Amino acid sequence: MDTAMTAFLMTSAGQDDANSRPAQPTSALYFEDMEPGICLTSPPHRIDRGELVEFAKVWDPLPFHVDEQAGIQAFGSLTAPGLYMLAVKQRLIHQLPTMKVIASLGYDEVRFVAPLRPDDTVMLRLEWVDRRISGSKPDRGIVTVRFSLINQHAETVMSHLDTILVRLREL
Repeated sequence: MDTAMTAFLMTSAGQDDANSRPAQPTSALYFEDMEPGICLTSPPHRIDRGELVEFAKVWDPLPFHVDEQAGIQAFGSLTAPGLYMLAVKQRLIHQLPTMKVIASLGYDEVRFVAPLRPDDTVMLRLEWVDRRISGSKPDRGIVTVRFSLINQHAETVMSHLDTILVRLREL
């Protein structure tokens, strides 16, 4: 592990999980920093009712996403579209240290586990699951990451794996 990552982990306060650290933007993270089993968490983010409804009106106008009464009948309240959950996850990635990602190679195991509701407060948990150096381009690696969006009740509302192509440090 490089000095920047060591400093990041040492200056971050611990969470309940010994491998989880609240993230604060620091120097960029490279392939070598992405050790399987290490987790990062974003700062909390409150789900704004108006933003959720406006997103749903444009991208997924199902009644239980845009109409309060329909939401109450179906789920007890309005609920966020799955694409909104993914958008929130993407926004929260930018609250984590910058990663030297070249590209996402694809998502797997996308799960919408529980409803995301207006006024929920969520955080993003990132866990590096696996990594290997590219067989065809040795200046980069392939990393599998699990992203989990977790609400204020410690319930996972959405999770997925992402396989990413990441730069190695220049020697």
